[in-house]
Amino acid sequence: MQSKLAIVITLCGWLLFAAWLAYDYAEYQERMIIHIFKPPYSFENSAFYIMVILFPIIYSVIGFLVNERAKLFEKIKESEEKYRSLSLFDELTGLHNRRGFFSLVEQQFKIANRTKEWLLLLFVDIDNLQQINDTLGHNEGDWALIDIANILRWTFRKSDIIARIGGDDFAVLATKPSNGITQLLATRLKESLKSFNIKGSRHYTLSLSIGFARYDPETPCSIEDLFAQASATMGEQKRTMN
Repeated sequence: MQSKLAIVITLCGWLLFAAWLAYDYAEYQERMIIHIFKPPYSFENSAFYIMVILFPIIYSVIGFLVNERAKLFEKIKESEEKYRSLSLFDELTGLHNRRGFFSLVEQQFKIANRTKEWLLLLFVDIDNLQQINDTLGHNEGDWALIDIANILRWTFRKSDIIARIGGDDFAVLATKPSNGITQLLATRLKESLKSFNIKGSRHYTLSLSIGFARYDPETPCSIEDLFAQASATMGEQKRTMN
């Protein structure tokens, strides 16, 4: 919009200049050039000539400044959007980060409290990521994180909120879950993980530990408490496996 305004301002200056030339041509016709370059015979005439000649220059400068202002605001807007994106999303995996996840979960808590529908939180931890980093390098460890992020995307619905909340920890908030969905999601995630490992596209085998916690609007709790419950069930799973 402002770039168009810059063009309009610039054109106005040149149109005024063209209008003056048209007037001079209508008034003096073939003697127009002589009249234009004839020395002015009064101060008022001098001021008028200077003003008319400067019109296109001044308006062009104003148009240029308006256009530069529009570009500056566009860059500021892009920077703000980029900062906002980086502040809410994990740069490596493209999933929500902890901040973005907690913000969305708070909104879902409010909706659940209003609709009286429960939510399901999954807390996912990559097993032996440190070993992958130590033996194969951190670059391979980054690929493991990206692979898990993709597996989570394949497994869960678009309406579910998926995030990397830090290190090798991921979280999923399943909205409007049905009865018996806990076991169903665990099975589906294990099958997705198994399918990925069968492909053998990496020099390692991925495995996950999963914890569940249910948010019941009848007995509400904080996000931190819900994470603590999910972490506890994940710890129990790890102890059972060992």
